[in-house]
Amino acid sequence: MINRVKIHFEQERDYLPLEAVRTLPEFFKQMMGGNGLYLKGYDTPIRAKFKGERPDGAHIWELETIPELIETIFTVQATPSFHVEVDYELINQKDNLLLGKIIDRRQTYATRQDPRNEKVRGNVVASNFLVAKTNIDFSKLTGVSSQVILSDIQRTVLKDYPQSKVVFLSVSIHSDEIDLMKEHKKPLFILDTETFESFSSEDVFNPKKTFEDEFLLDDKIQEYKKKKIGSYIYYPLFIQMKDMHFFAYISLETERPGIPGEVLDLFKEVERTFQERIMDSNTHILDIKQNVLNVSRGGVALEVNDMEIIRALKVKPTFTLDINFKLQAPIRMAVELRHLEEVNDYFRLGGRITGVSGDKKAKEIYHSLIDFFG
Repeated sequence: MINRVKIHFEQERDYLPLEAVRTLPEFFKQMMGGNGLYLKGYDTPIRAKFKGERPDGAHIWELETIPELIETIFTVQATPSFHVEVDYELINQKDNLLLGKIIDRRQTYATRQDPRNEKVRGNVVASNFLVAKTNIDFSKLTGVSSQVILSDIQRTVLKDYPQSKVVFLSVSIHSDEIDLMKEHKKPLFILDTETFESFSSEDVFNPKKTFEDEFLLDDKIQEYKKKKIGSYIYYPLFIQMKDMHFFAYISLETERPGIPGEVLDLFKEVERTFQERIMDSNTHILDIKQNVLNVSRGGVALEVNDMEIIRALKVKPTFTLDINFKLQAPIRMAVELRHLEEVNDYFRLGGRITGVSGDKKAKEIYHSLIDFFG
Protein backbone atom coordinates (compact mmCIF):
# COMPACT_ATOMS: atom_id res chain seq x y z
CA MET A 1 0.00 0.00 0.00
CA ILE A 2 1.40 3.39 -1.03
CA ASN A 3 0.90 6.17 1.53
CA ARG A 4 1.57 9.88 1.81
CA VAL A 5 4.60 10.82 3.89
CA LYS A 6 4.09 13.15 6.83
CA ILE A 7 6.47 16.12 6.86
CA HIS A 8 7.69 17.04 10.35
CA PHE A 9 10.48 19.43 9.33
CA GLU A 10 11.61 20.89 6.04
CA GLN A 11 14.22 23.60 5.68
CA GLU A 12 13.16 26.20 3.15
CA ARG A 13 14.85 26.04 -0.21
CA ASP A 14 15.70 29.05 -2.34
CA TYR A 15 13.75 28.74 -5.57
CA LEU A 16 13.79 30.53 -8.91
CA PRO A 17 10.54 30.83 -10.87
CA LEU A 18 10.51 28.34 -13.71
CA GLU A 19 9.07 30.67 -16.34
CA ALA A 20 9.70 28.67 -19.53
CA VAL A 21 6.42 26.75 -19.58
CA ARG A 22 6.68 26.10 -23.33
CA THR A 23 9.94 24.22 -22.85
CA LEU A 24 8.55 21.97 -20.10
CA PRO A 25 7.39 19.16 -22.43
CA GLU A 26 10.91 18.99 -23.89
CA PHE A 27 12.41 18.99 -20.38
CA PHE A 28 10.03 16.23 -19.26
CA LYS A 29 11.01 14.04 -22.21
CA GLN A 30 14.70 14.54 -21.42
CA MET A 31 14.13 13.57 -17.79
CA MET A 32 12.21 10.41 -18.71
CA GLY A 33 15.35 9.25 -20.50
CA GLY A 34 17.55 10.27 -17.58
CA ASN A 35 17.00 10.45 -13.81
CA GLY A 36 13.24 10.22 -14.16
CA LEU A 37 10.17 12.16 -13.08
CA TYR A 38 8.36 11.32 -9.86
CA LEU A 39 5.18 12.14 -8.00
CA LYS A 40 6.16 14.02 -4.83
CA GLY A 41 5.18 13.13 -1.28
CA TYR A 42 4.78 9.32 -1.14
CA ASP A 43 6.61 6.61 0.80
CA THR A 44 7.32 4.67 -2.40
CA PRO A 45 8.88 6.27 -5.50
CA ILE A 46 6.12 6.74 -8.09
CA ARG A 47 7.58 7.23 -11.56
CA ALA A 48 5.55 9.50 -13.82
CA LYS A 49 5.55 9.62 -17.64
CA PHE A 50 4.66 12.77 -19.55
CA LYS A 51 2.11 11.74 -22.20
CA GLY A 52 1.39 15.04 -23.87
CA GLU A 53 -0.05 18.55 -23.74
CA ARG A 54 -3.61 19.46 -24.71
CA PRO A 55 -4.43 22.61 -26.72
CA ASP A 56 -5.67 24.31 -23.53
CA GLY A 57 -2.22 23.79 -21.91
CA ALA A 58 -3.23 20.96 -19.58
CA HIS A 59 -0.73 18.11 -19.20
CA ILE A 60 -1.40 14.38 -19.28
CA TRP A 61 0.58 12.11 -16.94
CA GLU A 62 0.77 8.34 -16.68
CA LEU A 63 1.75 6.86 -13.31
CA GLU A 64 3.81 3.69 -13.05
CA THR A 65 1.99 2.74 -9.85
CA ILE A 66 -1.21 4.19 -8.43
CA PRO A 67 -1.45 5.49 -4.84
CA GLU A 68 -4.74 4.97 -3.06
CA LEU A 69 -5.52 8.69 -3.03
CA ILE A 70 -4.49 11.42 -5.46
CA GLU A 71 -5.11 14.83 -3.89
CA THR A 72 -6.63 17.77 -5.76
CA ILE A 73 -3.15 19.32 -5.95
CA PHE A 74 -0.27 17.07 -7.04
CA THR A 75 3.39 17.78 -7.72
CA VAL A 76 5.76 16.24 -10.26
CA GLN A 77 9.44 16.60 -9.39
CA ALA A 78 12.80 15.92 -11.00
CA THR A 79 16.38 16.30 -9.81
CA PRO A 80 18.99 16.31 -12.56
CA SER A 81 21.68 18.48 -10.90
CA PHE A 82 19.21 21.05 -9.57
CA HIS A 83 15.69 20.38 -8.26
CA VAL A 84 12.51 21.09 -10.23
CA GLU A 85 8.93 20.96 -8.96
CA VAL A 86 5.76 21.55 -10.98
CA ASP A 87 2.44 21.84 -9.12
CA TYR A 88 -0.79 20.82 -10.85
CA GLU A 89 -4.48 21.17 -10.12
CA LEU A 90 -6.07 17.79 -10.82
CA ILE A 91 -8.70 18.16 -13.53
CA ASN A 92 -9.47 14.50 -14.13
CA GLN A 93 -8.19 11.00 -13.33
CA LYS A 94 -8.85 7.79 -15.21
CA ASP A 95 -7.09 4.71 -13.88
CA ASN A 96 -3.38 5.61 -13.88
CA LEU A 97 -3.79 8.70 -16.11
CA LEU A 98 -3.88 12.19 -14.61
CA LEU A 99 -4.94 15.39 -16.34
CA GLY A 100 -3.61 18.48 -14.62
CA LYS A 101 -3.41 22.26 -15.02
CA ILE A 102 -0.14 23.93 -14.01
CA ILE A 103 -0.52 26.28 -11.03
CA ASP A 104 3.16 26.77 -10.10
CA ARG A 105 6.65 25.74 -11.23
CA ARG A 106 10.04 26.37 -9.65
CA GLN A 107 13.66 25.30 -9.60
CA THR A 108 16.36 25.58 -6.94
CA TYR A 109 19.20 28.09 -7.03
CA ALA A 110 21.69 25.52 -5.77
CA THR A 111 22.83 22.61 -7.88
CA ARG A 112 23.89 19.29 -6.44
CA GLN A 113 27.68 19.20 -6.39
CA ASP A 114 28.10 15.45 -5.95
CA PRO A 115 25.94 12.33 -6.31
CA ARG A 116 24.31 10.40 -3.47
CA ASN A 117 25.68 6.94 -2.78
CA GLU A 118 22.66 4.68 -2.22
CA LYS A 119 24.76 1.48 -2.06
CA VAL A 120 25.92 2.10 1.51
CA ARG A 121 22.60 0.85 2.91
CA GLY A 122 23.33 -2.26 4.94
CA ASN A 123 27.06 -1.52 5.01
CA VAL A 124 27.06 1.73 7.00
CA VAL A 125 25.35 2.70 10.27
CA ALA A 126 25.16 5.86 12.37
CA SER A 127 25.72 5.83 16.14
CA ASN A 128 26.53 7.92 19.23
CA PHE A 129 24.07 10.74 18.56
CA LEU A 130 24.87 13.92 20.49
CA VAL A 131 21.45 15.60 20.67
CA ALA A 132 19.54 18.09 22.79
CA LYS A 133 18.05 16.95 26.07
CA THR A 134 14.25 16.88 25.98
CA ASN A 135 13.77 16.90 29.74
CA ILE A 136 15.53 20.13 30.71
CA ASP A 137 14.85 21.27 34.27
CA PHE A 138 13.72 24.83 33.57
CA SER A 139 14.36 25.86 37.16
CA LYS A 140 18.05 25.44 36.35
CA LEU A 141 17.88 27.92 33.48
CA THR A 142 18.17 30.70 36.03
CA GLY A 143 21.34 29.10 37.37
CA VAL A 144 25.01 29.89 36.99
CA SER A 145 25.45 28.65 33.40
CA SER A 146 22.61 30.85 32.12
CA GLN A 147 23.93 33.85 34.03
CA VAL A 148 27.37 33.34 32.50
CA ILE A 149 25.87 33.11 29.01
CA LEU A 150 23.76 36.22 29.55
CA SER A 151 26.68 38.18 30.99
CA ASP A 152 28.69 37.40 27.85
CA ILE A 153 25.77 38.42 25.63
CA GLN A 154 25.40 41.64 27.61
CA ARG A 155 29.09 42.39 27.10
CA THR A 156 29.14 41.62 23.36
CA VAL A 157 25.75 41.75 21.62
CA LEU A 158 24.14 44.37 23.89
CA LYS A 159 27.21 46.55 24.43
CA ASP A 160 25.49 49.59 22.84
CA TYR A 161 22.42 49.20 25.09
CA PRO A 162 23.83 48.50 28.57
CA GLN A 163 20.54 49.53 30.23
CA SER A 164 18.79 46.49 28.75
CA LYS A 165 18.38 43.44 30.98
CA VAL A 166 17.05 39.89 31.02
CA VAL A 167 14.25 39.18 33.49
CA PHE A 168 13.51 35.56 34.44
CA LEU A 169 9.83 34.83 35.02
CA SER A 170 10.69 32.84 38.14
CA VAL A 171 11.80 36.04 39.85
CA SER A 172 9.64 38.63 38.07
CA ILE A 173 6.44 40.25 39.27
CA HIS A 174 3.33 39.13 37.41
CA SER A 175 1.98 41.70 34.91
CA ASP A 176 -0.51 42.12 32.06
CA GLU A 177 2.43 42.54 29.66
CA ILE A 178 3.83 39.14 30.59
CA ASP A 179 0.41 37.54 30.01
CA LEU A 180 0.21 39.11 26.54
CA MET A 181 3.69 37.93 25.56
CA LYS A 182 2.87 34.42 26.76
CA GLU A 183 -0.43 34.34 24.88
CA HIS A 184 0.71 35.83 21.57
CA LYS A 185 4.38 34.73 21.64
CA LYS A 186 5.46 38.13 20.35
CA PRO A 187 7.32 41.10 21.83
CA LEU A 188 5.68 44.36 22.94
CA PHE A 189 7.33 47.48 21.50
CA ILE A 190 5.74 50.78 22.54
CA LEU A 191 7.37 53.83 20.97
CA ASP A 192 5.45 56.39 23.04
CA THR A 193 3.60 55.49 26.25
CA GLU A 194 1.49 58.68 26.18
CA THR A 195 -0.12 57.87 22.82
CA PHE A 196 0.54 54.13 23.07
CA GLU A 197 1.98 54.10 19.55
CA SER A 198 3.35 50.64 18.81
CA PHE A 199 6.23 49.73 16.49
CA SER A 200 4.63 48.66 13.22
CA SER A 201 5.61 45.07 12.42
CA GLU A 202 3.92 41.69 12.05
CA ASP A 203 6.53 40.38 14.51
CA VAL A 204 5.26 42.71 17.27
CA PHE A 205 1.99 42.53 19.21
CA ASN A 206 0.19 45.85 19.69
CA PRO A 207 -1.49 45.78 23.14
CA LYS A 208 -3.42 49.04 22.76
CA LYS A 209 -6.75 47.55 21.66
CA THR A 210 -6.55 44.82 24.32
CA PHE A 211 -6.01 47.42 27.04
CA GLU A 212 -8.84 49.55 25.60
CA ASP A 213 -11.26 46.60 25.54
CA GLU A 214 -10.41 45.79 29.14
CA PHE A 215 -10.65 49.47 30.19
CA LEU A 216 -7.01 49.46 31.24
CA LEU A 217 -5.46 51.89 28.77
CA ASP A 218 -5.73 55.03 30.89
CA ASP A 219 -4.40 53.18 33.92
CA LYS A 220 -1.47 51.88 31.88
CA ILE A 221 -0.62 55.35 30.58
CA GLN A 222 -0.62 56.68 34.13
CA GLU A 223 1.44 53.71 35.37
CA TYR A 224 4.20 54.31 32.78
CA LYS A 225 4.12 58.05 33.48
CA LYS A 226 4.58 57.40 37.20
CA LYS A 227 7.48 55.02 36.48
CA LYS A 228 8.97 57.60 34.05
CA ILE A 229 8.87 55.16 31.14
CA GLY A 230 8.40 56.95 27.82
CA SER A 231 9.17 53.99 25.56
CA TYR A 232 9.79 50.28 26.10
CA ILE A 233 10.37 46.95 24.43
CA TYR A 234 9.79 43.60 26.16
CA TYR A 235 11.05 40.67 24.11
CA PRO A 236 9.99 37.15 25.24
CA LEU A 237 12.47 34.25 25.33
CA PHE A 238 11.03 30.81 24.59
CA ILE A 239 12.63 27.39 24.47
CA GLN A 240 10.96 24.76 22.30
CA MET A 241 10.37 21.49 24.14
CA LYS A 242 7.11 19.56 23.79
CA ASP A 243 5.65 23.05 23.55
CA MET A 244 7.01 26.60 23.68
CA HIS A 245 8.27 27.30 27.20
CA PHE A 246 8.29 31.00 28.15
CA PHE A 247 10.95 31.46 30.81
CA ALA A 248 12.34 35.02 30.49
CA TYR A 249 12.16 38.29 28.58
CA ILE A 250 14.60 41.01 27.52
CA SER A 251 13.64 44.45 28.74
CA LEU A 252 14.63 47.91 27.57
CA GLU A 253 12.91 50.97 29.05
CA THR A 254 13.77 54.61 28.33
CA GLU A 255 12.49 57.83 29.87
CA ARG A 256 12.04 59.48 26.48
CA PRO A 257 9.88 58.14 23.64
CA GLY A 258 11.36 56.59 20.51
CA ILE A 259 13.50 53.51 21.12
CA PRO A 260 15.08 52.89 17.66
CA GLY A 261 13.67 50.02 15.61
CA GLU A 262 17.12 48.45 15.27
CA VAL A 263 16.76 47.23 18.86
CA LEU A 264 14.17 44.69 17.72
CA ASP A 265 16.69 43.04 15.38
CA LEU A 266 19.30 43.18 18.13
CA PHE A 267 17.00 41.37 20.58
CA LYS A 268 16.26 38.74 17.92
CA GLU A 269 20.01 38.13 17.75
CA VAL A 270 20.14 37.83 21.54
CA GLU A 271 17.32 35.26 21.41
CA ARG A 272 19.12 33.18 18.76
CA THR A 273 22.45 33.40 20.59
CA PHE A 274 21.02 32.47 23.97
CA GLN A 275 19.00 29.53 22.65
CA GLU A 276 21.98 28.15 20.73
CA ARG A 277 24.24 28.36 23.76
CA ILE A 278 21.75 27.07 26.31
CA MET A 279 20.85 24.13 24.07
CA ASP A 280 24.53 23.39 23.40
CA SER A 281 25.04 23.15 27.16
CA ASN A 282 22.06 20.79 27.54
CA THR A 283 22.96 17.86 25.30
CA HIS A 284 23.61 14.16 25.83
CA ILE A 285 24.78 11.17 23.82
CA LEU A 286 22.38 8.42 22.77
CA ASP A 287 24.35 5.19 22.36
CA ILE A 288 22.17 3.65 19.66
CA LYS A 289 22.55 2.64 16.02
CA GLN A 290 20.45 3.74 13.07
CA ASN A 291 20.61 2.73 9.40
CA VAL A 292 22.23 5.02 6.82
CA LEU A 293 20.15 5.32 3.64
CA ASN A 294 22.62 7.29 1.54
CA VAL A 295 25.67 9.52 1.85
CA SER A 296 27.39 12.19 -0.20
CA ARG A 297 30.25 14.59 0.37
CA GLY A 298 27.83 17.20 1.62
CA GLY A 299 25.03 15.25 3.24
CA VAL A 300 23.65 12.11 4.83
CA ALA A 301 20.22 10.44 4.99
CA LEU A 302 19.18 8.16 7.86
CA GLU A 303 16.39 5.76 8.70
CA VAL A 304 15.46 6.69 12.27
CA ASN A 305 13.21 4.60 14.51
CA ASP A 306 14.30 5.94 17.91
CA MET A 307 11.77 8.48 19.16
CA GLU A 308 14.21 10.19 21.52
CA ILE A 309 16.22 11.33 18.48
CA ILE A 310 13.05 12.65 16.85
CA ARG A 311 12.00 14.55 19.98
CA ALA A 312 15.50 16.01 20.33
CA LEU A 313 15.63 17.20 16.71
CA LYS A 314 12.37 19.07 17.18
CA VAL A 315 14.03 20.92 20.05
CA LYS A 316 17.37 21.53 18.33
CA PRO A 317 17.75 20.63 14.62
CA THR A 318 21.53 20.18 14.78
CA PHE A 319 23.46 17.19 16.14
CA THR A 320 26.64 15.17 15.84
CA LEU A 321 27.03 11.46 15.16
CA ASP A 322 29.48 8.74 14.17
CA ILE A 323 29.31 7.28 10.68
CA ASN A 324 30.55 3.68 10.80
CA PHE A 325 31.79 2.06 7.59
CA LYS A 326 32.48 -1.67 7.94
CA LEU A 327 36.01 -2.47 9.20
CA GLN A 328 36.82 1.26 9.49
CA ALA A 329 37.23 3.62 12.43
CA PRO A 330 34.10 5.77 13.09
CA ILE A 331 34.02 9.21 11.51
CA ARG A 332 32.57 11.92 13.73
CA MET A 333 30.60 14.67 11.99
CA ALA A 334 28.28 17.57 12.71
CA VAL A 335 24.96 17.62 10.87
CA GLU A 336 22.25 20.22 10.30
CA LEU A 337 18.73 18.86 9.77
CA ARG A 338 17.31 19.65 6.31
CA HIS A 339 14.14 17.54 6.29
CA LEU A 340 12.35 15.00 8.49
CA GLU A 341 9.57 12.79 7.14
CA GLU A 342 7.46 10.09 8.74
CA VAL A 343 7.27 7.05 6.46
CA ASN A 344 5.02 4.29 7.82
CA ASP A 345 6.86 2.91 10.89
CA TYR A 346 10.07 4.97 10.68
CA PHE A 347 11.36 8.48 10.02
CA ARG A 348 13.52 9.51 7.06
CA LEU A 349 16.03 12.16 8.04
CA GLY A 350 18.11 14.22 5.62
CA GLY A 351 20.94 16.40 6.88
CA ARG A 352 23.70 18.68 5.64
CA ILE A 353 27.19 17.87 6.92
CA THR A 354 28.57 21.03 8.51
CA GLY A 355 31.88 19.59 9.74
CA VAL A 356 33.97 16.45 10.07
CA SER A 357 35.90 15.97 13.31
CA GLY A 358 39.67 15.82 13.07
CA ASP A 359 42.14 17.29 10.61
CA LYS A 360 41.82 17.62 6.84
CA LYS A 361 42.78 13.97 6.51
CA ALA A 362 39.54 12.87 8.24
CA LYS A 363 37.44 14.51 5.54
CA GLU A 364 39.61 12.96 2.82
CA ILE A 365 39.15 9.52 4.39
CA TYR A 366 35.37 10.04 4.46
CA HIS A 367 35.33 11.03 0.78
CA SER A 368 37.44 8.01 -0.19
CA LEU A 369 35.13 5.65 1.73
CA ILE A 370 32.10 7.05 -0.13
CA ASP A 371 33.81 6.24 -3.42
CA PHE A 372 34.99 2.81 -2.19
CA PHE A 373 31.53 1.70 -1.12
CA GLY A 374 30.09 2.91 -4.42
